[in-house]
Amino acid sequence: MTSANIGPRSILAAAALASPPALCQPPSSVPPLSSTPPEDLLEDLGARRLLIVSGKGGVGRTTVAALLGSALAARGKRVLIATTGHDDRLAWMLGGERLRDSPVEVSPNLEIQRLSPATCVEEYGALVTRSQRISHAVFGNKVVRRLLRAIPGLDDFAILGKVWHEACRARSVDTLIFDGPASGHLRLVLGVPQAIVEAVSEGPLTREAVAMRDALRDPEQCAAVLVGLAEPWPLTELGELALALRRELGIDLGAIVVNKLWPLELAETPTSAEGPEGDDTLATMLCALDELRARGRDQQQTVHEWLAERGPGHDGSAMVTIPWWPWGVESPEQLERLLERIEQGGDAADG
Repeated sequence: MTSANIGPRSILAAAALASPPALCQPPSSVPPLSSTPPEDLLEDLGARRLLIVSGKGGVGRTTVAALLGSALAARGKRVLIATTGHDDRLAWMLGGERLRDSPVEVSPNLEIQRLSPATCVEEYGALVTRSQRISHAVFGNKVVRRLLRAIPGLDDFAILGKVWHEACRARSVDTLIFDGPASGHLRLVLGVPQAIVEAVSEGPLTREAVAMRDALRDPEQCAAVLVGLAEPWPLTELGELALALRRELGIDLGAIVVNKLWPLELAETPTSAEGPEGDDTLATMLCALDELRARGRDQQQTVHEWLAERGPGHDGSAMVTIPWWPWGVESPEQLERLLERIEQGGDAADG
């Protein structure tokens, strides 16, 4: 069982299965991870027009997008979080009921929206043709839509075009946070503009693709925020994605987020303890706490080794850690509690 799928119930199970008191040993020490101060990170990311949040599936991309959007909105930025997700978790986290194809305000300065390929194709068509009526007549036609679905990359280009237009050209908000697809698909999506430039010599579509590509490569306008877990495979994939975004696509890496770190600074417990005669419950619970600390140290050691492999300063990218949060994030109140913990530099075990 990995640290990513252990919850409160598993902790109780760990307590029941813990080693006898005499076998409980304090874990070895590991240097603490060095995180970028949250205020410095938010100041840097908040200066960009477009933030692209991605990572391997299941690492918490949407939660990070919601945390980032809430933090920037609280600092006076007008923020839109746009997602390609099919469920409504983003809406629930931020106090909405469900996501819609148009922006919905969920709190002061903060809007959310689902990016539907069909809607984005029609809206982007209106931008290119400069006529909503013509675009609706063409792209809203069922037969045309079926034909368009057969064109590779068109949906991706329309979604990316919508995101780029709102963030960098129309500037309808201060910062647009794109809760994009998982890492493998993201590389294809962000590579579509360059593919069009190479395939089509000239024309309106090529001009749009060039403008889009140049904006994505401009570090003052765009940055990627990549999310991973403190485990070897997710971190390896995160590193590969970061390298591909920089070298293949020229996109700046704004921050690395290591999510779901287990508690490291739990209150120190004795290595043995005795309860009532014949009752080892207290001792096994203390061993379970030792196990949690050991898992936290293992995670930190994994991240240290990964950073060392990437080279001094891990390419100069900012890094922030998010604590393991057993209560879940399904409401604005829970999101706010987690955000406060991150900004204070504490971990979930503190409260």
